[in-house]
Amino acid sequence: MTLFIKELIVEADRCVACGLCLPHCPTYRKTGSEADSPRGRIQLMRAVAQEILPNNTRFNEHIDLCLSCRSCESACPNNVNYGALVDTTRALYIPKNSPFTALTKLFIRNRFFTNTFIWIIWLMQKCRLSSTLKHINPAAKILPRVEKPVSWKSLNPASSEKKGAVSLFLGCAGNALDTQTLQASIQVLNQLGYDVHIPAQQTCCGGIARQMGDAEESSKLVAQNQSSFNTSLLILTTASGCGAGLNDYLPTHKIQDISAFLMACDWSNVDIKPLHKEIYVQDPCTLRNVQKSHQAVYSLLKKIPNATVTALAGNSQCCGGAGTYMLTQSEMANSLLNDKLNAITASNVAILATSNIGCSLHIANGLREKNLSVSVMHPIQIIAKQMRPSNEI
Repeated sequence: MTLFIKELIVEADRCVACGLCLPHCPTYRKTGSEADSPRGRIQLMRAVAQEILPNNTRFNEHIDLCLSCRSCESACPNNVNYGALVDTTRALYIPKNSPFTALTKLFIRNRFFTNTFIWIIWLMQKCRLSSTLKHINPAAKILPRVEKPVSWKSLNPASSEKKGAVSLFLGCAGNALDTQTLQASIQVLNQLGYDVHIPAQQTCCGGIARQMGDAEESSKLVAQNQSSFNTSLLILTTASGCGAGLNDYLPTHKIQDISAFLMACDWSNVDIKPLHKEIYVQDPCTLRNVQKSHQAVYSLLKKIPNATVTALAGNSQCCGGAGTYMLTQSEMANSLLNDKLNAITASNVAILATSNIGCSLHIANGLREKNLSVSVMHPIQIIAKQMRPSNEI
């Protein structure tokens, strides 16, 4: 939760500077700089909040370089809420007037603009004009093969004996770039006996705005989601980044990652086709460190007969995606990505499961650039394919 200046100082004072967080911090491991460690950043935050140090470009650079992976929280013996500290610091001290911030806000807030943009991308890809798009904007290189935009039904009824009802959170990036995962989620939930509600007025979780220090915009998005979702229904998320943000800032609703929810469901009457392949799993930071539901992914995938489910080497380190971080901090993001690509190459990975759209986009782009043929899918996509009449993997 966002803190005020006095609360920020009090929370920062709870850090005893023991250093146990250091080996868990991806940026510290790369730079070796104390100022790029959780302990060092907390000292900087406190000093700026107390006006001992100035809020200058150098301070902003150290804060901006933080991935908000929150690996440090899992190592902290005093349970310092680092996530709230860095969110508050960005809201108070990081400039918010960049063209990139303004453009991002436009995409998040204006669904008509976003949908129009996705239609244009889809048509350009269909007409084999992807290279033109990348020439217009180099950031377009992270875009996957975009599916035709979907008009979601507000209610998707269970296709078997009804056992309950849930709400599904679309997310801005998921709704635009990962409709396959959302459709697979509806399919699996319906087959397991759950009605799936999709409120039309839901919006972005607020995570991207929060990462850019725009607390006002983030609060507006949270408020819109709060009024859009029925408090009596569990909200399921397919992107762990969204799930983490909703868990932190939408306390009025119950939030759960879809893999964790599915592990509590009755699968006795579901036919899952065998898969004689090895599935490697990449743990998103937000699923591991915030939602703490990463083990559910392995258990879910092990429901597939004959499939071997293996953790990707180096899973405790962030891939460098981290929302817009891959665009705003490309040097560090690519350095972290290379570690993931090396792990993928070393294990000769053919199928990679990951539960966050940011990780998926970042890793898939790196694989394309190295001409590596790896299927990067959300776990729910893999499960859905094995539940269909014809096995597609």
